[in-house]
Amino acid sequence: MTSTPRVAFRTEAGPGIGLGHIRRCSALAEALRALGVESLFLVAGDPRARESLVAAGCEAVPVEPARDLAGTLERCRERSVRVIVVDSYAVATSYLTALDTAGLRVAVIDDVGDRDLPVDLVINVSAGAERLRYRGAPHTRYLLGPRHALLRTSFGQGGTRSGTDRANRILITVGGADPLDLTSRLIGWTTRALGAVEQEVVLGPFSARSAALQAAVDAAGGRVLLHEDPKDVAPLMLAADMAVCGGGQTTSELAATGTPAIAIRLAENQTLNLTALSEAGTLVWAGDARDTDLGAKVTTALAGLGADSARRDQMSRTGRTLVDGRGAARVARAVAELEAAE
Repeated sequence: MTSTPRVAFRTEAGPGIGLGHIRRCSALAEALRALGVESLFLVAGDPRARESLVAAGCEAVPVEPARDLAGTLERCRERSVRVIVVDSYAVATSYLTALDTAGLRVAVIDDVGDRDLPVDLVINVSAGAERLRYRGAPHTRYLLGPRHALLRTSFGQGGTRSGTDRANRILITVGGADPLDLTSRLIGWTTRALGAVEQEVVLGPFSARSAALQAAVDAAGGRVLLHEDPKDVAPLMLAADMAVCGGGQTTSELAATGTPAIAIRLAENQTLNLTALSEAGTLVWAGDARDTDLGAKVTTALAGLGADSARRDQMSRTGRTLVDGRGAARVARAVAELEAAE
């Protein structure tokens, strides 16, 4: 009897990392399941990320830091895994080589191209990924750019948007974590720039519910609705006239839903993606989370974009052309081919 094909994911999440790795890996796992391939998650970091995967029906086990490589190989042998997808900044080239030496086919989800990747498949979904000079093996295959954006099925189902002359509903979403408590400031800046608009605020599972956040919500006069770790943010994005967001995975989701965005860089590895998306015209890159004048730059961007319906419409069309929401299915086929290869 033939066993069910299975792919392992070695990834991570937490307050200092966010949820982007988990979100894109789970989107790929969902697409693999549609092809009859099951997934095993090996998760480092905060246990809440693992719990969320289990709640979604995935098999997920913790990574023991002292036995990371050895434990990963043991789990793969126990489950007869032939392919492993690695999405972690903590995994060095030597780790990847050891996986290959053990007989696994290796795919890496990467954002920056800053290390040797002697693997079977490199996936970089960032806009502008083609500009990087990857150092792979002679047989390495590359899937680069937003055509391969790893988004859940709901982001590939279209959905209509209702245009307005002036933006009245604003989505605020920093990501899975908010270590700088940026959300509270964004609420205040949005009120300052646009007045009494509806603010839909998404709080990730690693975001603090600070006193500053509550004060910002109170000051907005009841026009703020908090969504704590929602299962599906696509409907919120489709309902928003525009969004203010962090510069990670969310930028691809907003593009796929045609939501004009003002983005803030939270980490250096977001630079290439933000640069290319800004050049393409799907978002406005307002600055860095640690900029001393970030408030002025965000309020200026909000006021300008909020009053310019023609620009928002163009950004919406551009985003949906660039990110069609079917990237996970494309990548899943490539990973499934690795699993099936002799």
